Amino acid sequence: MPGSSDKIAKMLSEQTLSTVAGYWAEEMGCPAKDLFREPIQMISHGERLADYNGIFALFRDGQAIVSFPEGRMEAFRDRLPGSSFSPAEMAAAFSDFTVIGPAYIGYAESISPALSFVRSLGPEDRLQADSLRTACSEAEWDHGGSEVGSRPASGAFADGRLVALAGYEVWDNVIAHISVVAHPAYRCRGYGRGVVAHLAAAALQAGLIPQYRTLDSNTGSIRIAEALGFERCATSVAVRLGVEH
Repeated sequence: MPGSSDKIAKMLSEQTLSTVAGYWAEEMGCPAKDLFREPIQMISHGERLADYNGIFALFRDGQAIVSFPEGRMEAFRDRLPGSSFSPAEMAAAFSDFTVIGPAYIGYAESISPALSFVRSLGPEDRLQADSLRTACSEAEWDHGGSEVGSRPASGAFADGRLVALAGYEVWDNVIAHISVVAHPAYRCRGYGRGVVAHLAAAALQAGLIPQYRTLDSNTGSIRIAEALGFERCATSVAVRLGVEH
């Protein structure tokens, strides 16, 4: 059975859980009432995932929904390890492809206070953001960077420079999907935590639900999220079928 890592948050309100479930039902292309209604549910991609050449699965409370590209379910369903399986078991079953996950998906309704060295960023901070981008690897920026000035963003400063940046994208007018990146020389000092706290609080103030996603293997990142007030709501596994190792 899917393991403890996919246990749904118990402290989030029914309203938040309903809103989040509605978003993911739309994303998966199924009615909200059908989301997680069986131990393992296999469907073809709906409209939103139609262009995704891969398999996407969500796990929660011992149940999973797995979405396949149109016409390719039969070719890959036999890889799934039985009538029930964990996110890690699914990832292992497709290890010859590019797999993203298992990944933590968490939400928050309240956030621990931000620190004083963090502030909102605007267009005037773009040069600082460019310097931070140069200090990070391309992969780090792709995963956690944000374009300052075009979306809400928070920054932490030290020694006269921007050392951590968080920004969010708004999904379906309800979810604030947060990305965060920190300067390599200033990590593990609380700057990343500070910008996430500041930005998540701003998202809540705007009437949005902050969302934090990170790989389950990044236990430090998950500890930061949970210390701020995020709670796991689901676990995801994405398999890109176009790239085999």
